[in-house]
Amino acid sequence: MTEEEKKETSETQTPKKSKALLFIIIIVVVFILIVGGVVTAFLLSGNTEESVDQNSPNNPASAQTQRKPTGPSGNRQADYLNIGPLYPIPQPFIVNLVTQSGRRYLKTSITLELSNPKLLNEINAKITIIQDTIIELLSSKSIEEIATTKGKERLKDEIVNKINDFLIDGYVKNIFFTDFVIQ
Repeated sequence: MTEEEKKETSETQTPKKSKALLFIIIIVVVFILIVGGVVTAFLLSGNTEESVDQNSPNNPASAQTQRKPTGPSGNRQADYLNIGPLYPIPQPFIVNLVTQSGRRYLKTSITLELSNPKLLNEINAKITIIQDTIIELLSSKSIEEIATTKGKERLKDEIVNKINDFLIDGYVKNIFFTDFVIQ
């Protein structure tokens, strides 16, 4: 082989090698972007459920922190096929709403869905605190905030979160408005 033929052969192989290298680099970059997107989506999904191992009876931390799963709304569980024990709060709530004139009020009755029957004793012992918490939340709302369906859902989420902050034996899975009148 002459030197010219060697040069031609090496020149024709170099572009092929560079194209293959470029193709591999593109595939690696796309793979990294896909993996990064999946990891980002997982982290931003707000998955707050703890692993089963952390809730095992042998784990001392599990006695202090109950697992409080969340539903599609992010804060409440909406499993209507497996409803937990229900606790109707005995008295309706009648509160003034935040308005310019101060002449609007809300009357509502609430039933709590509990995570387990053991929680009934704790709820009975803390009913005054629960009622006070609900009254504070309801009276801080304006008619515009609670008149829509989304507003009522946000209100339910807030109530569930506030009540769950001081419960030990379980958690409130959901709440139901059994009466809701704005006047």
